[in-house]
Amino acid sequence: MRLNAVKVLGISITSNSKKEILEEIQKYLVPPVKIRQKPLKIFTPNTEQLVRAQRDRSFAGVLNNADISLPDTVGVVWAGHVLTKNGPEKPIPGVEFMEDLVQMAVTRHAPIGLIGGRGNLAVDTLNCLRQKYSRLQDSWAEGGPEIDVDNLPNDIYFQRLARRIIREGTRIVFVALGPPKQEYFIERLARELSTISNLRSTIFMSVGGSFDIISGRLRRAPVWMRKFDLEWLWRLILEPRRLRRQLALVEFVWLVIREKLFGRPR
Repeated sequence: MRLNAVKVLGISITSNSKKEILEEIQKYLVPPVKIRQKPLKIFTPNTEQLVRAQRDRSFAGVLNNADISLPDTVGVVWAGHVLTKNGPEKPIPGVEFMEDLVQMAVTRHAPIGLIGGRGNLAVDTLNCLRQKYSRLQDSWAEGGPEIDVDNLPNDIYFQRLARRIIREGTRIVFVALGPPKQEYFIERLARELSTISNLRSTIFMSVGGSFDIISGRLRRAPVWMRKFDLEWLWRLILEPRRLRRQLALVEFVWLVIREKLFGRPR
């Protein structure tokens, strides 16, 4: 794909505008019929994930295997400008990008799949999307398995899922298992899909808590807070248990400053 990227703490972050990224994805959805394309992976790394990647080389490798890495938070954008000359201009929230892709799928009559979330969250999310877009009737949703990064489902599970994607002509799959599980899950499923003869490309996107917001289970921050990049504070108010996770921001700032002053550690 013809997109640019910069390195933030050793992780590639796509630096193009949202409009440019969507234009490239749109081209990916309509390739020449006889050209087989590998699955396209879209991740949404935030400051917490970038901190984790510093001490987890396996996770860093998975993140760097993404075809598109959206700068999901203002912290990632800030770091991009501190550490590089051509960092991303502004954050691209994952939930907004997911809705953009859903609209694109509707326009092109492309079925989507939703995987993950607690209980019936994926099904509830799809029902909400269907109320808004009637053309999503051919799409599907299913709850994600209980997994951890060292204990992914067996091969039979991924083979079944890959066959379903092909059988139902699914073009975009959204996975909401929370990081880093969703990224490992997508990596494994994309690899399984690549082993099957299929000329129709599939897009995978990790979406974190987007199902909660789209389904209405979690209210999104008011527009004025989003305008001032305070969505993280809103989430913290609604979910105080996230405080411990927010402490990673302090470490993130230190890592960025250290790299700026002393270069990238070997």
